[in-house]
Amino acid sequence: MLIKIAWRNIWRSRKRSLIILAAVGIGLWTGIFLMAFYTGMIEQRINAAISTELSHLQLHHPTFRNEYEIPYHLPQGREMLQKISKDARVKVATGRVVVKGMIASASGSSGITINGVMPAEEQRLTNLPGKIVEGNYFTPPKTNEIILSKKLLDKLNLSLNRKVILTFQDKDGNLASSAFRIVGIFKTINGPYDDSNVFVAIQDLDALAGIPGELNEISVLLQSSEMLELCQRDFIQLFPETKVESWMQLSPELGLTVSVGDQMVYIFMGIILLALAFGIVNTMMMAVLERTKEIGMLMALGMNKLKVFTMILLETFFLILAGCPGGLLAAFATLALTNRTGIDLSFYGQLYSSFGYSPIVHPVLKFQHLEIIMLLVLITALISALFPARMALRLKPAESLKK
Repeated sequence: MLIKIAWRNIWRSRKRSLIILAAVGIGLWTGIFLMAFYTGMIEQRINAAISTELSHLQLHHPTFRNEYEIPYHLPQGREMLQKISKDARVKVATGRVVVKGMIASASGSSGITINGVMPAEEQRLTNLPGKIVEGNYFTPPKTNEIILSKKLLDKLNLSLNRKVILTFQDKDGNLASSAFRIVGIFKTINGPYDDSNVFVAIQDLDALAGIPGELNEISVLLQSSEMLELCQRDFIQLFPETKVESWMQLSPELGLTVSVGDQMVYIFMGIILLALAFGIVNTMMMAVLERTKEIGMLMALGMNKLKVFTMILLETFFLILAGCPGGLLAAFATLALTNRTGIDLSFYGQLYSSFGYSPIVHPVLKFQHLEIIMLLVLITALISALFPARMALRLKPAESLKK
């Protein structure tokens, strides 16, 4: 009976109820969309980092990443690579020789990371050929070819087919240098990465570095990210003298972004719902004041305080919950559209690129996020209902009837 009375009561002031329903729907829609937008942006950054820069796992000599020096190469790196490639959980694995050095031309020079890669395996791992915007990928048996970024090309005032000089320290600490011809120009969504990385064929670099046939990095892309922790433990046991690191360990700032990301979206959602709760509480308390005489009469006729409290509680609860379907439908419709087409923020493209984010964002809503959102909505409904219901309990029938 109380449920029926409460439902009828919220429609007695139809205009006020519709305003609250609209506010709830818009608040829920905005919160869900912001959460999905932020989640989609973070996921795209992670996927780009894994597929282009870091892969799921990397194996190095324990000291290599402290100094990036040639002597710290992997013992029996080629044999290790073969064993890893045979693991059914591994999608593709490749070996590299990575050195820190300088690239120089007649127009200037710049500090860079020189990546000596296995062309066929690198293509499967990072799809480097797919990122080439001008020129070609490596074309064996040609030697001393280099692929660098559009950003670095412009910085050094270079062009395709021009030669550059790469200089670095070899295994014995001596300066090694050689001329390389630019055959390809690549571009990714990560500006800092483009600015500091060049690619050459591994056979053109390992002999020059004094470690022919050796590797100082193995990158592993798994069939699924869910296998990451288990694979990492297994590889640590299989290669105890090698440092095996996940993408989160290789890029702590990216791992921190992921861990903080969920907290941030819940804070945003909480702020939206808190602001909404203040509006609902204010509206419902005004409604209670307008119905002072009516509530006093109900108490005088025998309705106890618990029933009055429950009635006001249900009215507020119904108002919030009735606004949820509209907000959810609007959010799902918006997400279905924007997830397929993406949100183009290319007018901020340079800003996003400087932090390694794509200017095209595809919002993503996770099921666990939706569960927590609905829990927050219920908590908001409960908190919003308590204040006007408590106010109704303070009314005295005799005094209320005099007003």
